[in-house]
Amino acid sequence: MSTANVPAYWLYGERRGDRFPDALHIETINARSAINNWRIQPHRHQDMHQFFLIVAGGGRARIDGVDHRLAPGTAMLITPFVIHEFWFEAGTIGYVASVAEVILRRLFEREPMTMQTLAGPRVLDQPLDRPEVQELLAAMQAALAEFGRNAGGREIALSAHAALLATWFARAASQVSRSLEPSADGRIALVQRFVARVEADFRSHQPLDAYARQLGVSVPHLTRCCRETLGHPAIRIIHDRLMIEARRYLVYTSMSISQIAFGLGFSDPAYFSRFFAARAGLSPSDYRAAG
Repeated sequence: MSTANVPAYWLYGERRGDRFPDALHIETINARSAINNWRIQPHRHQDMHQFFLIVAGGGRARIDGVDHRLAPGTAMLITPFVIHEFWFEAGTIGYVASVAEVILRRLFEREPMTMQTLAGPRVLDQPLDRPEVQELLAAMQAALAEFGRNAGGREIALSAHAALLATWFARAASQVSRSLEPSADGRIALVQRFVARVEADFRSHQPLDAYARQLGVSVPHLTRCCRETLGHPAIRIIHDRLMIEARRYLVYTSMSISQIAFGLGFSDPAYFSRFFAARAGLSPSDYRAAG
């Protein structure tokens, strides 16, 4: 499979438009792997970090073309755009926590150097009985319990658990057990810069040619790089980012549709409603009611 054909998902097997805007998603490894015969095919995530811990069993991972053995105590950080795949032993026990890039940036906005330690993929091999690994295990278990509880203050609690997990990996990465170099593919570097610029000012609704000029490339080249690395055009990155924020407002606030529209830079609430419905398959009010 060429890198151009590697699918980009929110969670494995799920379209990006299906994502639910929780601050943290966490599940056991077997929840998604067992139904796929313990084989997770090559894929990548555009704007999400994943944190893994193997508790029992193991297998093998291939991360950006490099093979790694998985055993009890192995902790992995998978960062945006990194191609990865897994061959888990049947019955493997472990956890995978997923946090959107935008959430992590908000959590670590006062500590940019900490965020920088999470910029590349990592594989950390330590015995499961080490105190620091037991600390991670306890954090994963607590996060999973909170995720399934659906209690009041859910967003605050999940954000706190996301911060704890990310901090554990940032501290472990700073002591580096084994690190992987990010891909040198120039297309991926360009797309990462584009995504960062969209993240910085998506509410301004800048046209695509403005972003291309800032990046020093043509619109066709930027669009081609996005298609080859993510499987969709550059304009969709802008639209997806607006949709992420719109979903979060609809689910977690009581703001009116008009307030959300204006807050996201739309000058016409009716246009915002059409924009949202065309991508979500539901009007903003129906999406809020269903959530």
